[in-house]
Amino acid sequence: MEFILFWFQIVMAFCFNVPLIVNILSGRTDGLNLATFAIFSFYFIIGFSLALGAFREYPSALRKQTLIVFGVHIGMVLLDFGAGLSAIAWQKSDSIFTAFVFLMTLITVFSYRGFKDPFARGWVSVWCKAFPQLWLAFTMLSNSSEESGISGISIAAGHMTATPRLFQVYLSGRNEGWDRPTSGLIIGEISNVVTWWVVTILWFYLKFNSVQG
Repeated sequence: MEFILFWFQIVMAFCFNVPLIVNILSGRTDGLNLATFAIFSFYFIIGFSLALGAFREYPSALRKQTLIVFGVHIGMVLLDFGAGLSAIAWQKSDSIFTAFVFLMTLITVFSYRGFKDPFARGWVSVWCKAFPQLWLAFTMLSNSSEESGISGISIAAGHMTATPRLFQVYLSGRNEGWDRPTSGLIIGEISNVVTWWVVTILWFYLKFNSVQG
């Protein structure tokens, strides 16, 4: 089961990102912004560091697979960002949003007296994933169109990467212990799944409205 779960996530990572990159390169970028990709990359880097910490605590095959999954996502989101550099203009709203995430990160680091604590990194991953996805939903709503850079395939694949990854982290904690890196990791993963559902519901709402119109 763990083997299937691992490869399913790898395939879905490509199913999510490849259509997204194609849309960006084709000029379908409504609802997308560079800040989201930049901050997403930091989210996956944090996740990778937490997965690495968990692997060091308990070097199992399951935790090694989680580490690889985060590594793949880092590569894919950097490709997204690279594609967007020439197709998506950095806007004032990107700067404001990035500054907000940076401020929340500073508050978290100050509260935990550093960035080493896995819970500090876990909460920073929330700011770097949940907030961008909520911002994405807001941007889509502002454009009042589901015809954005996010395709239906990417919406579905987003669930098929996020939910199995959350389940994999949960299995790791349940079977191998809830050490601090694993506990910190699941904080960000829960926020990821919940806020992607917000994006999904809004995407379907806008699609339904466009059909009715």
